[in-house]
Amino acid sequence: MTWTDDVARFVLDVDACPRCHTRTWGGLPALRDGVCARCGADVREAGAELWEASQELVAAARRRQAIVDALPTAVAAAASASPVATAAAAAPPAVAGAAPVAKPVERPRSAVSLQSVLAVVGAGLLAVAAIVFTFLNPDLTDFSTRTTIIGVVTAVFLGGAWLLHSRRLQFSAEAVGALGMVFLALDVWAFSRVAPDGLSAWFFGALGLAVSGAVMVAVGAWLRMRTWLWSGLVGLALVPALVGYGFDELRVFSPADVATAWGHVAVLLVGWGLIELTRPLGRRMASPLRADRVAITVLQLLAILLTLVIAATWMFRGDDLRLASAAVLGALAVGALLSTRGVAPVLWSIVSGLLVSGALVQLALTVPVRDGWQPVSLAVAVTLPVVATAVIRRMGSINRSALLVTQLIVAAFLALPAIVLILAYGATALALTWMSRREPWVVEPVTAEGALVAVISLGVIATGVWAASRGVRTPAAAGLLAATARWVLVPAAAGLPLVAPAHVAAVVAISLGLSAASSLALLFVPRVRDSRLTLRAPIAMVAYGGVVEAIGFSWPHAELAGVAGALAVGAIALAARSASPRIRPLHTGLGFGYAIIAGAAALSLTELGTLPVLCLLTSGAALVAIAASVTSWLPVGSWYAVLGVTAVPFGIGVFSVLTERSGWTALSTGVILLLAVTLLLTRRTGAGLLLRAGAAALIVPTLAVVVVCLTAQLLTVSGSPYALVIIAVLVACALPTTGLVRAGLLRYGMPEPIADAVRLAIEASSLVTGAIAVVLALVRAAAGLEIAFVVLLVLGIGAAATALWMRRRYGWWTAAASWTGALWCAWALAGVTVVEPYLLPPALAAITVGTILLARRRTAAPRSAAALVATGLGIAVVPSLALLAITGNGTGTSFEAASELWRAYALLAGGVVLVVLAALVTRPAGVVPTRFESIRPALLLAAVVAGAAGTVQGVRLAWEVDALPIADMHQMAQVFGFAILGAGIAGAAGVLAVTAGTRSRWVFAPALLFLAIGPMAAIRNDPAAIWTLWGLELALLLAMIATVWRAREGAVHLPPVWFQWALAWTVAVTAWSQREILRVEGFSIPLGIALVIVGAIAFARGRRDSEPRTLHTWPIGFSGSWATLAPGIIATLLPSVMATFTDPQTWRAILVIAFALIAVLVGARKTLAAPFILGISALPLEILVVFLVQLGDTINPLLWWITLATAGIVLLVIAVGWERRTGADASLAARIRDLR
Repeated sequence: MTWTDDVARFVLDVDACPRCHTRTWGGLPALRDGVCARCGADVREAGAELWEASQELVAAARRRQAIVDALPTAVAAAASASPVATAAAAAPPAVAGAAPVAKPVERPRSAVSLQSVLAVVGAGLLAVAAIVFTFLNPDLTDFSTRTTIIGVVTAVFLGGAWLLHSRRLQFSAEAVGALGMVFLALDVWAFSRVAPDGLSAWFFGALGLAVSGAVMVAVGAWLRMRTWLWSGLVGLALVPALVGYGFDELRVFSPADVATAWGHVAVLLVGWGLIELTRPLGRRMASPLRADRVAITVLQLLAILLTLVIAATWMFRGDDLRLASAAVLGALAVGALLSTRGVAPVLWSIVSGLLVSGALVQLALTVPVRDGWQPVSLAVAVTLPVVATAVIRRMGSINRSALLVTQLIVAAFLALPAIVLILAYGATALALTWMSRREPWVVEPVTAEGALVAVISLGVIATGVWAASRGVRTPAAAGLLAATARWVLVPAAAGLPLVAPAHVAAVVAISLGLSAASSLALLFVPRVRDSRLTLRAPIAMVAYGGVVEAIGFSWPHAELAGVAGALAVGAIALAARSASPRIRPLHTGLGFGYAIIAGAAALSLTELGTLPVLCLLTSGAALVAIAASVTSWLPVGSWYAVLGVTAVPFGIGVFSVLTERSGWTALSTGVILLLAVTLLLTRRTGAGLLLRAGAAALIVPTLAVVVVCLTAQLLTVSGSPYALVIIAVLVACALPTTGLVRAGLLRYGMPEPIADAVRLAIEASSLVTGAIAVVLALVRAAAGLEIAFVVLLVLGIGAAATALWMRRRYGWWTAAASWTGALWCAWALAGVTVVEPYLLPPALAAITVGTILLARRRTAAPRSAAALVATGLGIAVVPSLALLAITGNGTGTSFEAASELWRAYALLAGGVVLVVLAALVTRPAGVVPTRFESIRPALLLAAVVAGAAGTVQGVRLAWEVDALPIADMHQMAQVFGFAILGAGIAGAAGVLAVTAGTRSRWVFAPALLFLAIGPMAAIRNDPAAIWTLWGLELALLLAMIATVWRAREGAVHLPPVWFQWALAWTVAVTAWSQREILRVEGFSIPLGIALVIVGAIAFARGRRDSEPRTLHTWPIGFSGSWATLAPGIIATLLPSVMATFTDPQTWRAILVIAFALIAVLVGARKTLAAPFILGISALPLEILVVFLVQLGDTINPLLWWITLATAGIVLLVIAVGWERRTGADASLAARIRDLR
């Protein structure tokens, strides 16, 4: 009873014997006519009294146990009753006046008990210990002695398994029997070592494995020992591979690895036979033997993989082994098809599909064909199985869908090279066409033949896919395959114009003909027109692809470009008729765009330069757009397409202003300005809010571009000083007049939302134009700071006027920014280099204005005033802190060091002042706040940011970027002092925040970070530095434990546990990085133990129903050992396991084993899942790591095998003892499910 936490469910289980708690015995219910078939307990007389005692649960537990102990034993064993008679379990008798009690619902029990896991792990540890003692013991080197020891150990374990089986300790017997199988394998290995000269040791190994495997299968089936049966079946499956290796070693066959390949093939076939053998064996074992079948299947798949690797190496040999490869692949395919009767028929169907196709491909490679035509034979090879699968109706255990899909995928892999060939030939032909330019170009015969081969190959594959679509049963699959067949023909259609060695004109004509034929089919062939979209899409792709191909081949030749261009536009129009009306505007855009491109080509034949051509095209496109805007001859979608195409050359022209400015650009931009005004005022259908707002947004920028281009055209000197001032005046005048524009639009009949949107667009574009003017004034050498000062001053005046007369609040912000920029220009002209004079005036102005507004209560929205104060505080503190981090205490514009740490001291002093100011405006929670309450958070945040200067300066001192203030004091002490100052300021701000009622757990996080970052940066190979960080780690961990301890009963304000632990971990890793004084355990064990302690506190406390389960609240609010104890156990064990790999030490390996064993025993004793399972997992992991780091070099084998043997014996003795007490059913044993 000590192994379950569900006492009520245990005692009210009416289907189990109350003495041994056995539910079934011999495949039948254990309680038969009131007598237990296993222990003989007779509950027929005391059943009522027992049920009443059980209902009292814990209060009556002792009385119930006394009744169970006093139950008489039946004279005749109930097991002698007829095995076919199945009586119902004794139910509690009805008691007069008692309410009926519902039968408890039985939860599914886990089939794995703790004792079974302990038995397996204990046996494994003993096995490893025996291997270490036998093979890694430097004092044991004689082969005969080792072999004798192995044989004796094998006999002991096999005999022990038989003895435990005879005592009905089944699981312990299986665990010890599995251990015996390990040593039996070593016996087979030893037997193979005694092979005489001239005979391969593989043969002796195969003989020993065959004999031992057969014996284990027979004995395992006789005794019903699953591990012996499994080992025997696996061993028999491996015998053919060993025989193949033996023939390979003796070089009996040529080439040598042919025998190895056929040995692997035999493994596949023998595995199929063994899986068939498991059917009668399964009836004997009363089990489906799923593990045995899966293991054999894995071996079969591994054999196939190894065989494929060998066959792949044959491709790189001089000998012609394609027929041999085809035969091997065919044999593998036969074995895979037969194996579909066993495990995973879908998987085997996929494998067989791959192997059948691979065998046919290898066979096709042996067929003599004309040079260059082999892709056709390969296409036929991969198509045949597709057709065969579609034709054959009855497939037996083979999964038709999986087989067909696999074969289609293989065909797709072969179709890809054909598609690549078509693309390569097409790209080559196109490149030659473009290189020939004016010369007539003809398709080369080699190109034509290669394209023809690729087209035929794709046609063959498409035919096979179409045949597969006719053979599948579901309409959806048939439609998908039919569409796939058509898509395969799309690249074939692209290569079809290249199959004839003719003039390029023939290529263009065939391409356009294919495009027109496809469009006509989509328009006028009913079967095509009425088909689904998935079937029409490939034909539409051919239509569009033909146009693209024709344009590509005709463009380099002037004699073809005009005719082909006109035909291409016609083909596009024909394709548009076959397309959905929703995408016809796209065709309009393509046609209009191609017309512009053709016009550019025509104009390029004249003497005009690139910029004039571009501007003329832009002007022409804009005029067409204006015509379409004032008329309704184009649908709305096509009109938008024309506008979109027109925007492309206009955008290119605007970007060209950056490099060249002339009257041509002014002309095209002026026409675009006219278009923008037209779009703003047009009454055409489809002119919506976005279009009019976008047009309005172009007015001021286009005017600015016109000004820039005209000044460059008309003035002989640089026009930047004049143009930028004019643009500033233009923007300054545009901003206050947007209200007039809005009123005019309303009188014109525009809806109010459109008028508002136009006003906003003009304002936004004006502001952007002004910003660009400022940037140009600063970066253009002809302008300079004087022009920038004037531009900013004028823009500020315009923004202020907008704020005063138009009541646009953004005007004040814009004016403030502009005048601040003007002030900066003045400072720069005066030669001021320190950064703070640039930042503090606007910051102090913002703080002052916001504070006055709050004090006078002159604003209805105190948040705005508070935001203004917060902005000023941020500007005053954050840049200085950034400059301190980057440049130090100098001017801020260079990296020159200063003699005094004035910036750091100023920030720290500012932090203190801000804390004092915050304290003045802070009131405890529940007290009436002051009128400055809205800026309290900003003051506290600014204080924390200013306090970060201590950490930043400490890091600079640690990295020796700045000189130490006190030359004779230890570096770590001074860094730690700055860290304490910064942490103190941040901590004081956190205290004030908590006083004001802040519930956040992050208010003290900055203080902890400030305390840790500086000292971590000062780490050196120095005892004082390392011990300081070690002490800081312990302090952080103690704070974490205190946080959880206080969180048991109330709210806490310290950061979450994960944050504090992560910070302590970072400090520990930093201290450990010097690899001095302390090993990794000196840092990792405190981290792990602290995490275990906080988890144990939460586990012991339990979870309240109202508590959330989040990462921030962990471990409070969580229950169960996985959620509370697992992180600490992992943090304790994992670093040492990893350290064993990098720095193997005997004491470390033993320490890990000891910790893991303690975790296992504690988990088993207290029914805790996390310690038990993690400890069990750590044992094999540590053993593996020890073997990987070369056991014997740094880890003492003697101490190691003694440790493993001791741990294994302890676990195995505990497991056997539990099974003896609980019986074979182990109903009283704790299950993995029962662990908490």
